Amino acid sequence: MAGRGKRFREAGFTVPKMLIEAAGRPMLYWALDSLKPHVNLDSAIFVCLAEDAESHPLRRTVLDYSPSARIIELERATGGQALTVLEAKPFLNPDRPLLIYNCDTYMRMNTSVRFERTAGIDGVIPVFRSQAPELSYVQVDEAGIVSAVREKEVISPYATAGLYHFADTRHFVEAAEEAQERKQTVNGEYYVAPLYHELVRKGHRFRIEPAEACYPIGTPEQLQAFVRSVYELTREGERQNDEYFFRA
Repeated sequence: MAGRGKRFREAGFTVPKMLIEAAGRPMLYWALDSLKPHVNLDSAIFVCLAEDAESHPLRRTVLDYSPSARIIELERATGGQALTVLEAKPFLNPDRPLLIYNCDTYMRMNTSVRFERTAGIDGVIPVFRSQAPELSYVQVDEAGIVSAVREKEVISPYATAGLYHFADTRHFVEAAEEAQERKQTVNGEYYVAPLYHELVRKGHRFRIEPAEACYPIGTPEQLQAFVRSVYELTREGERQNDEYFFRA
C-alpha cells in the first residue's frame, strides 16, 4: 500500500490504488475479504503513504474493515514490497508467524486453510496455475516442498497468489535485510517472493497451498477483467473462462 500505483495514475485514476472501486467496493475490501476466512484481522498492520492517508479517506476505510488495525504512514515510497514490510519491523514479534499480502489481489482458498505452525515447515506459499510473465513462480519437488522461487520468470505452472507466510518473522526480516544490504533487486525493486529462494538455499522448507481462484487486479486491464468476472459470477453462479480467473 506504500507504492505510487503508477499504472493507474497514468490511466487517469486520481485516488490511491487500494481505494479504487472494483465491482462496487474499494480494492482493499477484496484483498481483506480474501483473508477473513483464514486469519484474524485484529492484529493487521497497514503500511501506506502519509500523503494518501491525508488526502483520501484511507484511514477510515482501513478501520472500517479492520477496527483494531495499526496504520503506519510513510513520508515517501519504498523500494518495493519487502522494504515496505520492514517499515513495520518495530511492531513485529520475531518469533511469531508473519503474513504479507498484496492490496491488489483477490483470492479464494479452501476455508479450512489456516496459517499455523507445522512441524518441519517454515512457511506456506499459496499458488495458482498461470503462465503470465509478470508474476512470480514457485517450483516444487515431488513432495510438494518448494525448491526454487523466481520473480517475473515462469519456472513452473505455479504462480504465487500474492500472500506470503513465514512461520517465524525473523526469517523474513533477516532475508529482507540481507537482500537490501546486497542490493538484490528485480527490475530495481525489492520483492518478497525471491526471499523464499534465498531461505531455501539455506535449508528452510516451505510448501505450497493451491488457491481455488486468484484475480490479480494490480493494473487497469486486470481490474476491468476482475469486474467483468465478478458480475458474470453473480449472473451465472460460476465463471468458466477469463484470462485472470485461475483454477488450481
